[in-house]
Amino acid sequence: MRCSFSLTRAALVILIAGLFPFAAAAAECDDHSLSWSKTPKAGTVKADQGPRLHFQRVEDGCPGGDTCKAKAYLVPGDKVILDDTGKTWICAYFQGPKRGTFGWLPRTALDIDNKPPAPKKQDWVGRWRVGENTVLIDDRNRENLRFKGWARHMASFSLSDFEFFTLPKGNKVVDKSAGGECVVTIRWVAKLLLVNSTQYCVGAANSFDGVYHRTALTTDPKDEH
Repeated sequence: MRCSFSLTRAALVILIAGLFPFAAAAAECDDHSLSWSKTPKAGTVKADQGPRLHFQRVEDGCPGGDTCKAKAYLVPGDKVILDDTGKTWICAYFQGPKRGTFGWLPRTALDIDNKPPAPKKQDWVGRWRVGENTVLIDDRNRENLRFKGWARHMASFSLSDFEFFTLPKGNKVVDKSAGGECVVTIRWVAKLLLVNSTQYCVGAANSFDGVYHRTALTTDPKDEH
């Protein structure tokens, strides 16, 4: 696995929090915060929430402010993945047909799955994408799954990658390389992948962090849609 000792966003967040303690208390809801969540779960919009449940914006003064109501909304039965840490508001992500949406949702509006079923082996297999990043998972090895990932930053012509062979434990895969300094964690939640890695796994401009959706059931590029 290629490794780099450049600081990534995760390291910068930790550094800033140490220099300015008040920054650590600021609520975050994005691909980084959700992919690093210690309590990611699936949720379903309750039937009694009316025809539309609007997200709350991810910005200063939100959620709960007078101007926090976003245009994006969900309907009863919609599935989201969430960071189950908020008491009143929960950071949630919804994957639509063309793009994903992050935002705050009221806890009372969601049925939260506290005991999600473990995915089957074939639930992992395929091409997974977010932005310029790709993760390929195939079962060509009879004993293990192969996990191959690329994090690209085209503006800086930067590329980082990883590759390892293992079998998931429940809905989670963890790989440690470079003496344990490069750690890649992948979790399968509600048909999406939450991926994060330590700063030793990527270059300064790259990050594997994010919510990946499956674009094809195979790893062949021609099958991607």
